[in-house]
This record gives sequence, structure tokens and C-alpha cells, in this order.
Amino acid sequence: MTSLPSPRGASVLRAAAFGGIAGLMLGGLGLLGLGVKAVFVPADCTHLSPQECQLLHETDRDLGRVQTLSGGALVALGAALFALTRPRPPTAPDDSSG
Repeated sequence: MTSLPSPRGASVLRAAAFGGIAGLMLGGLGLLGLGVKAVFVPADCTHLSPQECQLLHETDRDLGRVQTLSGGALVALGAALFALTRPRPPTAPDDSSG
């Protein structure tokens, strides 16, 4: 037979889920910030040739796009998991037998 988890077990599961969600959100925000920085802030090319500088800019831009997409996806996943695991208020009984 399956039984419902004890209140202590449920709180431990909720805390573990909250930790995972917080990790996803923080990691996603960090990756999102790095990606935006790589896309919009050009790299320093003081001691590089023009070809090397162009390669560095293109690489930073392309990796920044991937990081921005991945960070946004992690933030969205964390938000969706938070919405699924948040505690729901008890519902009132339906009194339509009037």
C-alpha cells in the first residue's frame, strides 16, 4: 500500500525542491548576465591583430547568445517548478446542495 508522506517528510521534500529551484534560478540569472555581457560589451583587443580581434568578437557574440538562451531557459524552468511545487491553500467545500 502507498501512504502519504509524513508532515516531516513532506517538509524535507519541499525544502529540497526549494533548494533545487533556487539553484536553477541563481545559475540561470548568472548565465543570463554573462551572456548579456558577452553580447553587448566588446572584448579588449589592445595586443591583437585585426583578424584575431574580429575572431574574438564573433566568438564572444555567438557564445553570448547561447549563454543568454540557456540562462533564460533555466530561469523559466525554475519559475515553472516553483509554480508547480508551491503549497496550495485549502479549498472550501462546495455548498451547492441548496
